[in-house]
Amino acid sequence: MTAGVGAIRAGRAFVELFADDSKLVRGLKQASRKLEAWGKGIRNVGLSLSAAGAAIVTPLVGSAKTFAEIGSEMEHMSARTGVPVEALSELAYAAELSGTSVELLEIGLRRMQRLLTEAALGSQTAKEALAMLGLTMQDLNGLKPDEQFKLIADRISQIENPAVRTAAAIGVFGRQGAGLLPMLLAGSAGIERLQERARALGLTMSTEDAQAAERFHRTLEDLWKVLKKCWFTIGAALAPTLPPHVVPCKAAPGSGMR
Repeated sequence: MTAGVGAIRAGRAFVELFADDSKLVRGLKQASRKLEAWGKGIRNVGLSLSAAGAAIVTPLVGSAKTFAEIGSEMEHMSARTGVPVEALSELAYAAELSGTSVELLEIGLRRMQRLLTEAALGSQTAKEALAMLGLTMQDLNGLKPDEQFKLIADRISQIENPAVRTAAAIGVFGRQGAGLLPMLLAGSAGIERLQERARALGLTMSTEDAQAAERFHRTLEDLWKVLKKCWFTIGAALAPTLPPHVVPCKAAPGSGMR
């Protein structure tokens, strides 16, 4: 009997201990609220840090990608035209400021190089195109490609008749010559002023930077190929285990889907 009374008292004490208004339960609830608030605070801090990290990292990644693309393209353009990266980056600035494009500039430089090679090999047509400007290969030999470009621009800018001027530009630079006229009309002095402006603004790209950008660009391309191969390998491993309706079907011919 005594044992039964003891059990009843113990049970009552247990109920009282965990009653809604007991000190223990009130304390636990208060602690729970504090822990919940603390957890939310930590989560908000984490989200803030994540957002801040994205805000910082995203432009940095974009900057690195821009560096890789522009520098790599400048390195390739230099190889295609024979113009050093430094001079080419300045000429690109001069071209854009003159109302033409870097693409037209490159095509024109390559066409000019071909014409000069043909003239050196004895092509009468090429020699006549130079003679129209009062030039011979002797005048151009020993000059760098960008210096040859500026000398030719100087002579074209001195032609008063617009039709003859356009014909002379096309004769040297091909069909793109007409598009280069806004830049060519500035003459060597005008082009050099724009080059000096590019240097003053810090827009001149060095050969070392362009080569570094090209290496970085190749690394990014390799990384992307590796990532695509990883996704392919994972997909190949998962495909046999997935239900047919989960695996994307190959688009029917002519559906426009890939």
